[in-house]
Amino acid sequence: MTKKRLLVVEDSKSTALVIEKIAVSLGYSVTIAHTFAHVKVLLAQEHSFFLATLDYGLPDAPNGEVVPYIVQHNIPSIIMTGRIDDATHKKLLNQPIIDYITKTNAQAYHYLLRILHGQLHNPKIGVLVVDDSLASRNHVCQLLKRRNFTVYDVEDGTKAIKKLEEQPDIKIVILEQDLTGVSGLELVHKIRAKNPINELIIIAVASLEKSFQSARFIKNGADDFLRKPFCPEEFYCRVMLNIEKLQYIEKLKDIN
Repeated sequence: MTKKRLLVVEDSKSTALVIEKIAVSLGYSVTIAHTFAHVKVLLAQEHSFFLATLDYGLPDAPNGEVVPYIVQHNIPSIIMTGRIDDATHKKLLNQPIIDYITKTNAQAYHYLLRILHGQLHNPKIGVLVVDDSLASRNHVCQLLKRRNFTVYDVEDGTKAIKKLEEQPDIKIVILEQDLTGVSGLELVHKIRAKNPINELIIIAVASLEKSFQSARFIKNGADDFLRKPFCPEEFYCRVMLNIEKLQYIEKLKDIN
């Protein structure tokens, strides 16, 4: 099996070596560039990369210039930064990146490991998005595709039930509360009737002011609840935590 190629763009040699060690342990082939100029040379030579980690502040690109350059080359990217003020945060969220990580402590590299692992293995995980708003549905689907999930989408509860029967790889359902024909809460009941909580994740999404609504969903079978509008990083954290919970349960079942 051909190893996936990771481009590590990092001016600190020690940090680059840490990232390389993490990536190699997961099965990646790693190429390191310490400057923006080196990145340009690599891409001019038509090197192709599955993924990149990008140092936001390089000696020859101190204000994140490498980010849009890599994005233009259609390389999914994780941004590594030592600073994250409001302006930088807003700038990063406007880019179609996988995520950003602040290099503040060892947990940052553990989080990076989780993302790198996910990019390799998420294609095996089907995610069903249920929302009667095309714009909202497309937004969530795009976020999921950045994380390499296999994504399905439907606009109503009836089609959601049918899709679940057709696609056994679906492990997560992300559903809007207000659906045409059947409410999100009713759909949770229908899904849970055939799919136990230790086999399928349900995340409900809604624009609600009353906090008890989220509790209603969770008490009736949903695993989690997201209040709109949500930022991509919150969305990814919730999805990742729920997947890891399900995978942990599956490991326990295998042991027993």
